Amino acid sequence: MRAALRSAREEAREARQSRDEAESRARALGEKVRELEARAEMAEANLRTMLATVRAKNADDPTRDAKVSDTEMEAILGVLKGDEAPGAAAHDPSARESPP
Repeated sequence: MRAALRSAREEAREARQSRDEAESRARALGEKVRELEARAEMAEANLRTMLATVRAKNADDPTRDAKVSDTEMEAILGVLKGDEAPGAAAHDPSARESPP
């Protein structure tokens, strides 16, 4: 009976250690997710600023031929966010994967 009790205590201790390690990993991964989300938001804001700058320059100089339309801006932001429609990559040659 004592051996069974010792075994049960050992199993309980190992289970607590495993749970503590899992909670620690979960906290670390949660922090990493928050960090990556913040970086993605910052990148999106930077891209929006760059696109707005290009658009403003194009509006000031009508001779420029590299205009960025609203559709293109949204497509670029959608790709960065991962919101691209399933069939959109088939229409965009730059979205295709390069051969290995």
